[in-house]
Amino acid sequence: MQNILISLILGILIGCTFKFSDRMKKINGSSQYLGIIILLFAIGITIGMNRSLLGNLKEIGGISLVFAILTSLFSIILVFFMSRLVLKRRNN
Repeated sequence: MQNILISLILGILIGCTFKFSDRMKKINGSSQYLGIIILLFAIGITIGMNRSLLGNLKEIGGISLVFAILTSLFSIILVFFMSRLVLKRRNN
């Protein structure tokens, strides 16, 4: 966990300190994309090797779907009420 936090902080410091050219930003974006692809591939391998997880995939999928729907629904409701509150204050 420490390695992750150190890497994140180091990246933030480098990003704030140095100005990168458009070419370097493009290279950085491509390397991030490649890293995400490798990470997803490794996660897929881990899931494929876990037989108990594969057996419970239907249940996990159902729970994930309910979680995603409820999270989206309550986010929409919260944004609706907060925007009405902000717009009401702005008009006064």
